[in-house]
Amino acid sequence: MSKIRVMSELLSNKIAAGEVVEKVVSIVKELVENSVDAGATNIKIDLKESGLREIVVTDNGIGMDHNDAVLAFQRHATSKLYTDDDLFSIKSLGFRGEALPSIAAVSEVILKTCQNEVGTLVHIKGGKILEEKNSDARIGTQITVTNMFYNTPARLKHLSSVYAELANVTEYVNKMALSYPKIKFILTNDEKELLNTDGSGNLLKVIKSIYGLDVAKKMLEINVSNDDYEVSGYISLPEVNRSSRNHMTILVNGRVIKNQILNRVINDSYSSYKEDTRYPIVVLKIKTDPSLVDVNVHPSKQDIKFSNFEDLKELISNGIKNVIKTKLLIPKIEVKEEVPEPIYENLTLNLERNIVSESTESNDKERLTKLINFDYEPNNELDIEDKEEYIEELPTEKLPELYPVGLVHGTYIVCENEKGIYLIDQHAAQERINYEKFSYLLSHPNNDVIDSIIPIVIELPMQDYIIIKNNIDILDKLNIKVEEFGQSSLRVVSHPTWFTKGREEITIRNILEMIKEEEKHFDLAKFLDHLAATMACKASVKGNTRITKEDMESIISQLRECKNPFNCPHGRPTIINFTIYELEKMFKRSV
Repeated sequence: MSKIRVMSELLSNKIAAGEVVEKVVSIVKELVENSVDAGATNIKIDLKESGLREIVVTDNGIGMDHNDAVLAFQRHATSKLYTDDDLFSIKSLGFRGEALPSIAAVSEVILKTCQNEVGTLVHIKGGKILEEKNSDARIGTQITVTNMFYNTPARLKHLSSVYAELANVTEYVNKMALSYPKIKFILTNDEKELLNTDGSGNLLKVIKSIYGLDVAKKMLEINVSNDDYEVSGYISLPEVNRSSRNHMTILVNGRVIKNQILNRVINDSYSSYKEDTRYPIVVLKIKTDPSLVDVNVHPSKQDIKFSNFEDLKELISNGIKNVIKTKLLIPKIEVKEEVPEPIYENLTLNLERNIVSESTESNDKERLTKLINFDYEPNNELDIEDKEEYIEELPTEKLPELYPVGLVHGTYIVCENEKGIYLIDQHAAQERINYEKFSYLLSHPNNDVIDSIIPIVIELPMQDYIIIKNNIDILDKLNIKVEEFGQSSLRVVSHPTWFTKGREEITIRNILEMIKEEEKHFDLAKFLDHLAATMACKASVKGNTRITKEDMESIISQLRECKNPFNCPHGRPTIINFTIYELEKMFKRSV
């Protein structure tokens, strides 16, 4: 007797549902994307018990006639692909013809749709049609899903909690609203409204609906392109960040995607403006010829492949860096008061910032000569009290003239000028000074080296030794000469003259550790930046260390020469400001 048999269509649909329909958000995703493909301008998602009890998606799209409504539940039935050539230029969100049959195979579905004068109702459960008849003539489509995974108990057992499922759905609908600002999205759970966009096409309004006005006011517009890609959208100022990558939204031709490499590129573009463990809020829309991307990689269609991917990465990285560089970031204490919400149409006017011209290399050299070393021990205390910050517009100079008057807790330099009071974190400020000095030295090697009088011998585990040996060219580029010394040891022959005296071995060990960690994804520019930040931290004055007034003046003078005097390499603020008006207001001297 033959052992190989063809699966029944119902069984194959259940298996397909394992890939297409994993949780509540999977069903919402497929139904909402169908509504978008149907040309809907109004999409409403109603959940009961976070969708575990019921999901209703209603749209005002083109709808379907009776025959299409029934045919839509057959596997591989689609209106979006007709020929093999169509697969190479996919312009719709859905196209595989798997969503509806997969959903219907593991749940109970009621479809109401209308295209002309007469509507159609199709009731299907477990992949079997229970009823099909005429219904009310409301243009568009409404799909109700209940009894999810009733016939696949293993999948039902492994659904997340009510709150986790709702969070996943909310995150997805938010991203779709950002992707299609011209569509009005309404999301409710147990009749409580969670999202309501106006569908006006203003992306900044959608950002306000999701993140609030305070975040929307601190978003910067980005618009860059090359021969293959157009990238537009909004990126947050470095001070606006979150603890997870979930707020970095990437859209390709209107499709929400997940790409770890692009997320890393975006986050790296904020290097030295924020902490590595914090992530910006970003909405990037990537437009390209459909033939340059492959969305047919996974049934979820969120993982796609790019042609000329390196060019896209460079375009995004340079675009974000240039936008941030042209904005003047100066933290300042803000005294909040209740005021009427401004007219939102004028919000873009509040987003303009002063442009800081890029320094030439000659200016870099002149600035470098003003950066000096301080003989303090390294500081490992990087946390300071959180302050509320916002962007202050300055006319031309990047940092005003400041006059130190004292030191608080051996950590904060108190300064004054005619505009108010300034507090400078002495460690963060000197960290920025040293970072720019080391960055310049690393990117402009002068081949000045010194031989090691007392041999520096570094013993490594064999696996680490092999990695370093395979990447010995990196040490050569840094003007660090080493030679083999025994089975798994290296002897440092010479090193750059600018290494901090007394910390040569520690510096070299840090470099070797970074080479080992970054071996698989090594990028020289990123490596040098990380190295400069690490060395700057170790070489800077500690908190709780008393310094003289002359040292304070020197720190302030050097800070004014920095390209970005407002953040340390790890993104913490170096300086905050209380204006005269704010001080008088706090002391009730003005109203």
